[in-house]
Amino acid sequence: MNYNILYLIAELPAPLTILALSALVWKNPPRQNENIGYRTRRSQSSEQAWLFAQIAYGKLSTIVFSVFSVITAVVGIIGILRNFNEKTGFAVFIAQNCILVALLFVIVIIVEKKLRSAFDENGEPRG
Repeated sequence: MNYNILYLIAELPAPLTILALSALVWKNPPRQNENIGYRTRRSQSSEQAWLFAQIAYGKLSTIVFSVFSVITAVVGIIGILRNFNEKTGFAVFIAQNCILVALLFVIVIIVEKKLRSAFDENGEPRG
């Protein structure tokens, strides 16, 4: 049996789900008092900082996970066509999930850096 089909089915939902939620946050930012959205101490310091963070996170995540979703699909299709053995398919599956988690951390670091440069600790815009 070609397990690579199962790996592709298991790999694609995560980046596609993050992509969909990111696009939603970017195009339709949640209100600050809701329990959804990009929620960090700095992003919640003011209404302006909140809106800035939602748009920055949503836009960056949408771009990153669009690319990552395509890469995941291509790697999965290559695995199916080349008929990777079970160990190789599983290693690719684990690697892609590790990369996905790392990308989430990198995006948070980038958005926090943008917030820090645009707003002070009280959420006031920098000059």
